[in-house]
Amino acid sequence: MKILFCHRVSPVLREHYRSSLPEKIELIFPDDLSDPSLLRNSPEIDIAVGYKFSKEFLDSAKKLRHIQVPWTGAETLDFELLKQYPKITVSNSHSNSLAIAEHAVALFLSAAKKIVYRDAAMRNNDWSTRYNDVTSHWLAGKTLGVIGYGAIGSKVARMMKRGFEMQVYGIKRNPTSVLPEDVAFMGTLEDIDYVLTNSDYILIALPLTPETKGLIQERELTLLKPNVVLVNIGRGEVINEQHLYEFIKKSKLAAVGLDVWYNYPKDRKKPTVQQNYLFEELPYLVMSPHSAFKVESREIPFAEDIISNLNAIYNQEEPQNQINLTNEY
Repeated sequence: MKILFCHRVSPVLREHYRSSLPEKIELIFPDDLSDPSLLRNSPEIDIAVGYKFSKEFLDSAKKLRHIQVPWTGAETLDFELLKQYPKITVSNSHSNSLAIAEHAVALFLSAAKKIVYRDAAMRNNDWSTRYNDVTSHWLAGKTLGVIGYGAIGSKVARMMKRGFEMQVYGIKRNPTSVLPEDVAFMGTLEDIDYVLTNSDYILIALPLTPETKGLIQERELTLLKPNVVLVNIGRGEVINEQHLYEFIKKSKLAAVGLDVWYNYPKDRKKPTVQQNYLFEELPYLVMSPHSAFKVESREIPFAEDIISNLNAIYNQEEPQNQINLTNEY
């Protein structure tokens, strides 16, 4: 079995793959990731690990039977193109879910306790935030609504429930897969209004699909409690950008934490970019640059799901975390 890695893999991780997979599996790590280089390797491979594939590549990869996306987000895939190759299965990885979940909890705490707002004042020797009428939010005993109760959302729910005795409401594509003792309420997207209306804390942990893009608009934001704490670690475009900005700007009580955005730098060497609205001027907003994954010693733990699937296919078993090409997740 031959596996082609179509993205950059460090020497440490290459060695880990080699030591974790059977010797009979041939691993191909091309230093040149250009289209011509990948095409030269494509005709004999059984599995491709990557996140973006052209028609020319898929046509040339006659033996290809599985595509493994090396992380959770799959929106870079051309789903209409992949539907033309029904014999190829596609999976993503959830090995980074714990890191993302921890970051989400940090955003909740920072936003709820107005940490960044007060820190910014202190850096100017300003103690007014100690004496003004801007207050923090309680977490203990509150209700957490998880919109996207998957690998990440369920971990956040567990942390908040055990740490702060929160009551959990959830939204999930298949709600019957969740144990009743884990949540107070579990529904589908049809029940989103109920969860938005009744939650003190809201976590958006949805992938970006045609169904979820723009899911949260002005109408949904008006359903939120005045002092809600909202965190988005799914994808920016799940929430309408203009409506989110206006909601935060107008609200005097709500607190928000964002790790996902609408505009991203095109060049890592010049990592400067502005959003379409002035989010940086909002005092009760906590921002991080889609960096929840950036934890120490992450390479090997993040490869766990990939290795598991590669071993499964080698042993003629079904790979996990398969993506529904129609639903695009």
